[in-house]
Amino acid sequence: MLELLLQNLVNGILMGCVYALVALGLALQFGVMDIINFAHGEFVMIAMYLVFWISLYLAIPGSLTSLIVAPIYFVFGLVIYKLVIDRIVGTYPLAQIAATIGLMVLLRNLALAAWRAQPRGLQYEVLRGSVTLGPVVVPISRLTAALVSVGTMLALRWFLTHTRLGLALRATSDDMQAASLLGINVRRMFALAFGLGCAIIGIAAAFIMTFQQVNPESGLTWGLISWIIVVMAGLGGVSGVLLSGLILGMVEALEITFWDPRASLAVMYSLFILILWVKPRGLFGRR
Repeated sequence: MLELLLQNLVNGILMGCVYALVALGLALQFGVMDIINFAHGEFVMIAMYLVFWISLYLAIPGSLTSLIVAPIYFVFGLVIYKLVIDRIVGTYPLAQIAATIGLMVLLRNLALAAWRAQPRGLQYEVLRGSVTLGPVVVPISRLTAALVSVGTMLALRWFLTHTRLGLALRATSDDMQAASLLGINVRRMFALAFGLGCAIIGIAAAFIMTFQQVNPESGLTWGLISWIIVVMAGLGGVSGVLLSGLILGMVEALEITFWDPRASLAVMYSLFILILWVKPRGLFGRR
């Protein structure tokens, strides 16, 4: 039992880093724009399909598709922002919920119509095998995904604290009216935040596909995980998202060890409700 617990905790930590990367895009968009995007999970699902098809037709490892998918998804984010999000930023939350749920349903049904419900996985991948550390077996694919996740989060943190655009994004997040008075184009910052959030999804999707399959229902799980992490992190920045992802990964590992793995979604929902009840502003929120 001890070896099983240790193995599951290591898996939980690695998956927690990946969960945090997926949620990071949503946290960036929500923190800068105050937008309630329920289509985030479907964005992840479409990105995973994009990774699959690019890997298949170009015959390259899925992990390398991140170099292609991230720029494509940045442009995708700008298009979605212009067509949908720009019209609902600053409006009533009900309008945001209705618009993004509509986008969620549209993307999910388009995926079902185009690719059916058949799961698809990568045929070309170099991140195979595992590393044995005593009683713990660490899959190389998950270890690489976790390292890339942490590296991406550190890069985003550096961008937000050491570049003019990053500082402008932080100023817009703190007080958009004051930022506007200082000459910052708030709408342009909104578009940049949404595009960056989608690019981060593209990076995450490429490495998720190295150890998971995708189907049109995958967005439901990833959307739930992302919102749980965002709620836990509050507006605590990149470090808050990472810590929240690690907590969720370890809670999932404990649940798999001591209870029924099939009830993982029930545990996640319970954690989500408990956090909202105890600390509505999040565990690591700055405000």
